[in-house]
Amino acid sequence: MNKPTWRLVIAVAVAAIALTVAVVQAQQSGIKIVVPTPAYFTYVPGTPVWNPYAPGNLLWWTTSYEPFAWYNTFTGQFWPVLAENWTIQVLPNGSAVLTVYLRRGFYWFNGTNTIPFTAWDAYAYFYIGIKAFYWYYPFINNTYADEDVRVLNNYTIQFLIQKYSPSTVYGILTNPIYNTPYPIWKWAVDALKTMNVTQAAFFGQNNITKFVAPYYGLGPYYMTSMTTSLVMTINVEPQNLLKAWYEAYPFGTWNYYPEIENWFTTTPWLTLLKGYKVNWIWMSASSAMAATINSTPGWSMYYLPTFWIYGILVNPYYYPWNIPAVRRAVFCYAVNRTAALDSYNPIGITDDYLAPVSSIMIDTFPESIRSILFKCPYDPTKAAQILKSMGFYMKGGQWYTPNGTPLTLGNVYGPSGITNWIQMATTALTYLGKFGITGQLIAQDPGVFFGTTYPGLDWESSIVWGAYYHGYWGAWTWFGSTYWLGQFTQAGRNNSIPWTFAFPNVTNGEVTGWYCKPVTITDLPVLNGTIVTCINNTLGYINFTNWLTAFAAAAPGSSDYTELLKVLFSWYEYWAPVMFIATNWESTEYQTSVVDVNWLFKCTYGTIFFDSLFRMFENPGVPWAGIPTYLILEGAYAPPGKIPPLAQAIANDSLWTKYPQYAAFLGLPSPDASIQACVASYFHIPYTPVTTTTTTTTTTTTTTPVTTTSTTTSTTTTTTTTTATAISTVTSTATVTSTVTTTAVSTTTAVSTVTVTKPVISTALVIGIVVIVVVVAAVAALIALRRR
Repeated sequence: MNKPTWRLVIAVAVAAIALTVAVVQAQQSGIKIVVPTPAYFTYVPGTPVWNPYAPGNLLWWTTSYEPFAWYNTFTGQFWPVLAENWTIQVLPNGSAVLTVYLRRGFYWFNGTNTIPFTAWDAYAYFYIGIKAFYWYYPFINNTYADEDVRVLNNYTIQFLIQKYSPSTVYGILTNPIYNTPYPIWKWAVDALKTMNVTQAAFFGQNNITKFVAPYYGLGPYYMTSMTTSLVMTINVEPQNLLKAWYEAYPFGTWNYYPEIENWFTTTPWLTLLKGYKVNWIWMSASSAMAATINSTPGWSMYYLPTFWIYGILVNPYYYPWNIPAVRRAVFCYAVNRTAALDSYNPIGITDDYLAPVSSIMIDTFPESIRSILFKCPYDPTKAAQILKSMGFYMKGGQWYTPNGTPLTLGNVYGPSGITNWIQMATTALTYLGKFGITGQLIAQDPGVFFGTTYPGLDWESSIVWGAYYHGYWGAWTWFGSTYWLGQFTQAGRNNSIPWTFAFPNVTNGEVTGWYCKPVTITDLPVLNGTIVTCINNTLGYINFTNWLTAFAAAAPGSSDYTELLKVLFSWYEYWAPVMFIATNWESTEYQTSVVDVNWLFKCTYGTIFFDSLFRMFENPGVPWAGIPTYLILEGAYAPPGKIPPLAQAIANDSLWTKYPQYAAFLGLPSPDASIQACVASYFHIPYTPVTTTTTTTTTTTTTTPVTTTSTTTSTTTTTTTTTATAISTVTSTATVTSTVTTTAVSTTTAVSTVTVTKPVISTALVIGIVVIVVVVAAVAALIALRRR
């Protein structure tokens, strides 16, 4: 394959950079994974496609970048990757200092040259983003970027957050650091240091975004080529560069899969599958497609819940859809969700709530939230009774409003390329038509829909993804941004618009009435904690500006976080902004010679561990599961006849004895004998169940806050005694007793040059986790179009 000319640009750009490690290229053998992805962009060499600040850049698709840490939205646990650890110090004035200590031994790599990864590279990435592009504003004020982001040494970087927000901390920790080797971006950093924020913003838009940056990867895989015919190839790094990556991903199976080729193509996937041109596909297969796949020799497939909640949004500014009770009557009881789902593929879950939750995530929420949720059964008789009680009437099979106009959804727009959306919406509208409410589905070219119609907000009705998050612990990844508010309620035109509000009275899963009580958050660093105000006992208003500010400042799992979600879900139930239909399960199709996934389904299906492996990385801003990179990094995938290292670690107990933090992160914090036995039986290997565990932990913490300094000293001593019995699936038995004692002492001091008396911006609208939102906005159409 001929390499494009941008490779020459890279060679010239880095010719003067001193290399500190010899690259040992070796002939690699293994399985080449070939994946198709719908193509809705063009690639032009010599343009800033590898520039992380340029709109429409392609870095996201390379899956060759890693963050300080990953966060598992199913478990609420972190796993350090580029970082070794970090500290968060909340100071007396409500600001906070995040100090990140990096692992050593990582390198930027482009196939030829290496650059050691240090804190200066992370500094360039975040400093440019914060000062020139307003990342994390207003929690980090770009006016003070020169002081608020700083390098303490080559492997320590520090951030001052003027207004402490856990979601901002999470955003910094989990944002992949995209292609900013300091030697290549020093020119931009130096220039920005001479500018005020107005000049920096102009410089960012007119200079930084136009920079044609050479490609460098920062992960176990790196991109080796990208062709104008839209074929992207990534390869595993040379062995001598992988040592540090084995510390970050101790069970990685990249040596089995040294090359992944991604075809951005408009060729129908079934055509590629039948022609054996690809060996890995991710799509939403209909029942007919599944039959074709299962009848194709050498191919298999599996279904997974996606957590994407699909639905139809009806414009709340059109009468009578500006009346909450009308919306509730129709959207809750007149929609046949089961028929809509079955019309495409019955493998999925109907979304039977007005709140943005589904049954696959309902148990992740605390009882205080579950208690206010009510289901929406298909009950057209009840819908008719409610409409009649408000003066609506039926004539000739059509519902009419009290003023005599037909009750209709108008034109319902949707993207023609997403067949599952279109099919389910078609069926839902058919049943609404039978009920007496009309609606005309208009399937537009995806580019027109996502690029013009949907963002315009002037349509009567539109197919939407109503929410995408992984339950309670991951709710901040979706609701922490203004995206859902601006697109789904259309209040994004002006976030100060007051929306009426009420809490539901729910008895035995049914709503029996509505009430109002004031909600004020007083223990978070927000200017105005008034969330709900009441005008009487049954009706009030919600302040979304304050809600967004408070939610961004609330730590996941805290009482404020829970209360704010309860308020939000109550508003969804009162206003019914989206007619939710279904969570359609997506399918992965693969050649059976590539991977054996059956052990995961046989031994772990239905557990948080299973969901974590398959879905925790599919969050906004994170490469999607269509390319199996992260299951390879996790060590869950291996070819038939090979034992995945993760399976071996489960069986021999080393997942818990050597990597307890990783085990907790993956959702398996303690050994599960039934899973161990199943894994051992599947692979015909011994297993070692833990029978007794005694843990003693002593922690002493001293914190001394002062005006400009916060010093924290922490000493932890942990003694663990474990007795285990190794049981062989063949013939042998043995008794093993081990004692492990770990003592860790750490002292961290935030030096006095960190100024914490700067003015705090408190009235601006919360943008949430800006980097994540920016990535979602840039690839929203592509995300949707690949779900076919």
